[in-house]
Amino acid sequence: MMKFLPFAWVVVLFSMQASATDYPAAQSPAVPNGTGYVDIPGAKVAIDPAHPYKVIIDGLNAAPQPTALLPAIGRASLVVNALTVARVPASNRKVVLIFHGPSVDGLLKNDAYRAQFGVDNPNLKAIAQLIAAGTELFVCGQHMANHKLGIEMLAPGIRLSTAASIVLIAYQNDGYAVLADK
Repeated sequence: MMKFLPFAWVVVLFSMQASATDYPAAQSPAVPNGTGYVDIPGAKVAIDPAHPYKVIIDGLNAAPQPTALLPAIGRASLVVNALTVARVPASNRKVVLIFHGPSVDGLLKNDAYRAQFGVDNPNLKAIAQLIAAGTELFVCGQHMANHKLGIEMLAPGIRLSTAASIVLIAYQNDGYAVLADK
């Protein structure tokens, strides 16, 4: 019996590894330059196309390196891609991002980003795709004022707000769930 137990564990571990690789490929239909979504067949909490999804993502953190997406853009693109894959109609998809603090550097137009980091801004395509998918993007006016930045320095489509805290409060009061960018 003792000789059988190690063999049984090898079979169990192999079958666990094999099943982990059987997931479908990630899909990025709405935001190809963002984070893809892996549809999980049989998930107990599945996406319901009839359910309204209202979320605001608190974008505070910078990317881990200048060539990577901002964490908030990764999170938002995952949500948008997930809802798109699940065929949630646009009327039931309300995704908002508010950027403040270190994340704001990732919103710079390409020339300014290249001058600061020495590489092209990897966020610009995903930002445009998020906006095209109906996502609202705001930047904190307090951060902009404190750092003497004009809205014209940022990617097109990003709107100036009075303060990140005010945007977060207003959207939460309207029933939006808040997700951190990490």
